[in-house]
Order: sequence, then C-alpha cells, then structure tokens
Amino acid sequence: MTITSKREVARILRAEAESLRRHGFTNIFSHQFACLLGQVLRPEQCTGCVLEEFVPDEVRGEAFPCQHLDQELWGRIVRVPGMPAKISERFLSVAAELEASAEVEDFLHSTD
Repeated sequence: MTITSKREVARILRAEAESLRRHGFTNIFSHQFACLLGQVLRPEQCTGCVLEEFVPDEVRGEAFPCQHLDQELWGRIVRVPGMPAKISERFLSVAAELEASAEVEDFLHSTD
C-alpha cells in the first residue's frame, strides 16, 4: 500500500507524536516509518531533523539518511533526555506543514 495523502500522513504523524509523548520510545520502527512517510511528501527532505547528529557523516547527504541508524545508534538516541518530546514536536511540525500544503492544493484545485 502506498500512502500519498498528505492529510493521512499528517494523521499518522500526529498519532505517533501522541504515542511518543505518552509512552516514550516503544517501537523504533514505527517512529521511523512515520517519519519517512512525512519526508516522502516534503520537498525539503530531512531539513531540521533532530536525529541529524546521530546519522553517520558518510550518509548525511542521502534523501533518507536515518535508514542507516542501527540498533547501537538507536540505543544512544533513546538515552538522550527529552528526545521523545523533541521527536514528537518534529512530527507535529511536519504534520502541520503537510496539512497546510494540502489546504493550498485543495484551494488551487477548487479554482481550476
């Protein structure tokens, strides 16, 4: 299944943000999946990512560098105080961007 609706991805990101706020890191794959969904639909991929400092230097220029975060790096990330809240805020920010973009697209299509 391909998810291309900006509103659907925003909903997924908001749900993941809520999970992070309530429970912290529970399923790293789920958090990473939600983030990748958001990045696929945004032209400025990964700009402002709170995990950037953990991504190996040699892959930072890739479209989705966080795919290279291994268990050891995730282990370091989950021990950083406040990281779930930072990632949650990032997800909410990306969700808001996607929703705003969807609103603009809807408006443009309604005026055609």
